[in-house]
Amino acid sequence: MNAHLTDRSSLQRHIEHSALAAAAPILEDLKTRAGLIFQLGIKSAPLFVGQALFIAEQSIIDDVETIYFFTREGEFFERVFASVVPNGRLANHVLPRARLLEVSRLATFSASLREVSLDEMRRLWRLYDSQSLFALARSLGLEPEALEPICARHGLPLDETIVHPWLDTRVRALFTDPGFVQLVSGRIATDRQAALAYFAQQGLIDGHGPFGLVDIGWRGTIQDNLAWMLPNTRFFGYYLGLQRFLNPQPPNGIKRAYGPDANLNLFFSHLLDAVSPMEMLCNSPHGSVMGYRLEAGVARPWRLTEPTENAIHAEVVRHFQDGVLFACRHWAPHVETHSIRSQDLREQACQIWSDLIERPDRQISEAYAALKHNDVFGVGGFVDKRLVPSPWRMIRGILWSEDRRAVILYIKQTQWSSGLWQRRDLGPVHRLMLIAALSLGRAYKHLRMWMHYHLVTKR
Repeated sequence: MNAHLTDRSSLQRHIEHSALAAAAPILEDLKTRAGLIFQLGIKSAPLFVGQALFIAEQSIIDDVETIYFFTREGEFFERVFASVVPNGRLANHVLPRARLLEVSRLATFSASLREVSLDEMRRLWRLYDSQSLFALARSLGLEPEALEPICARHGLPLDETIVHPWLDTRVRALFTDPGFVQLVSGRIATDRQAALAYFAQQGLIDGHGPFGLVDIGWRGTIQDNLAWMLPNTRFFGYYLGLQRFLNPQPPNGIKRAYGPDANLNLFFSHLLDAVSPMEMLCNSPHGSVMGYRLEAGVARPWRLTEPTENAIHAEVVRHFQDGVLFACRHWAPHVETHSIRSQDLREQACQIWSDLIERPDRQISEAYAALKHNDVFGVGGFVDKRLVPSPWRMIRGILWSEDRRAVILYIKQTQWSSGLWQRRDLGPVHRLMLIAALSLGRAYKHLRMWMHYHLVTKR
């Protein structure tokens, strides 16, 4: 066994060294900063090679008809997949065809709603248990101004953050208001018609399949939405990592993770503490899908791009991904000749992931700190990662609920303390306060994960 592991390790080192040697002419043409990030991509390749092999292996086991890669991260994953298995075969099996599916939580949520009710909206509120009516409207694909007169009748300002909205008497009254129900029902019907038309154009039709779905993670909300919309279709989700599920899972879906899965065990579960840096590294420059439009009977996705996000992709992320893809082409010939399988790379893959977030390259940290992330679904807008709670607001949060909610929201949206250490725009005391807050939040999260695993899953 040890000799086998040594041989595997030697093979992997050989592949990496050959990729780095072959990349020498490219690195000479790149600037120093871009070259370092390109090299980081080459060294990080086993994480994504292993994920691609995992997708291929599971698609064979599950006998899926088509593998759909979800935007945005799926655009990168699809390119990796095509590089690792370029001939569309693995272990003498012909792999299912791979297609890109332009989706998002925002584009599929309202279309998946079965009724306008508090219980159905809990699918959103279990993920965001404090929300304003402004953010709710944006999450449903509605213009908040359309809701304003209806909300005013129930004493609900659009910008008020409501804790546990399903318990608020004003919100409960809103969901019995015929005007509100009619407005939301109309949005649901329109979105569903356009979404189903787009899915059909892509071969995703109820009763067909089964289908494989690829996304980065983290709870498989888009898969849930598709499963509720297409109840007679079987879905198999293949993810980089999975957080503990908060919503009831549709009966026609199964989810599996190559990396950590907090629903099964605590293996490398700390990798799920800070997922947004990984989202950035796997991102695409083509924007987020905001919905679908029917034009002359043809459904077309429409996307929203953020200029600063695309600038970061061009300056940093693109070079990382190019390095990964360059290395994948060196891995591909060895996959079949040496029978490399996803399990062979899993532990190394998780260690690479751990290094990326726990010992981040300074340029990655700086890029993340300048990011504007699309959080229209749930939060209602873009989140500027440069903005952090001030020391004074953190102190006020001990006594005042509004400030406390702002700090808690920051903790939920960030959770990346390693990146904060390298923020040159923050004073040392401010950094320590933020890191202490993130550490407390992480400890609370780990405690809940431990309790779920040891007290719930083992009953």
